[in-house]
Amino acid sequence: MSGVFFTAHLAFGKFLSGTYDPGLLAFYRSAISLIWVAPFVYRIGFSPFKTRHFPLILVRSLFGTAGFLFAFYAYSEEFGIPLSQFNAISFSRSLFIVVLAALFLKEIVGPRRWIATAIGFLGVLIMVRPSADMEIGSILALASALCFGGAIILVKSLTKHHSPLVLLTYANVLSTVLTLPVAVMQWENPHGLGDVGLIAIMSLSGVLAQTCYITGMSKGDASFLSTIDYLRLPMTAVVDWLIFQEFPGPLVWLGAAVIVVSTLYITYREATSKPKPSI
Repeated sequence: MSGVFFTAHLAFGKFLSGTYDPGLLAFYRSAISLIWVAPFVYRIGFSPFKTRHFPLILVRSLFGTAGFLFAFYAYSEEFGIPLSQFNAISFSRSLFIVVLAALFLKEIVGPRRWIATAIGFLGVLIMVRPSADMEIGSILALASALCFGGAIILVKSLTKHHSPLVLLTYANVLSTVLTLPVAVMQWENPHGLGDVGLIAIMSLSGVLAQTCYITGMSKGDASFLSTIDYLRLPMTAVVDWLIFQEFPGPLVWLGAAVIVVSTLYITYREATSKPKPSI
């Protein structure tokens, strides 16, 4: 369900980017998300939001907001890479997580995981094809993956102290504030009730995607569920074909396959290296 809602979120975002600036859409997405989560915040009250980790929450939101902005611009009509290509590049965040965890969390990464990570980045190079005329959308998608990798690293620490709802609410509040300057420079009121409805559905689908993903990870084995996340690639390929008449070239599929295989191996190594609980 997370993959379905995330694909819907991307599709609505790309469709609306033909009318509105992606930075403004990122603001609308964050601001309206607060309306969707407000009933749940009211139910739990404000006491869970007291925190001694606000600096870390702020840094996490900076990474997340930058990731959202880069993402909205990457698959917008202006820069125009297909949604499936954006999704394929976004899988590289698992590779960035390995590097960032080793650098900042001082996690021990064995030689086989480093080799798998290097092979994964080879898949990224196949997709983005570095050259003088490489697509700006691919660069933005790669920057988005890096930023989301940093956000995920910080979430690993924050989930020890805060519930998913608290972190989701903080993220949307801070993203609303951080994207406001971009929105002011590009401000446009929604063009009629039809656009209001589309923007609201885009925002809701993003919230539901995050909620389903967090809930699924809390109830199932992460090493198994991470493989299901790759279903987003064929989902967005179908949307590209049916709605936007776009389809990624063979190099995108080849690069995506290299990334998927390498990240699956990394996930497998992480699962098998964890100590098994004693009976």
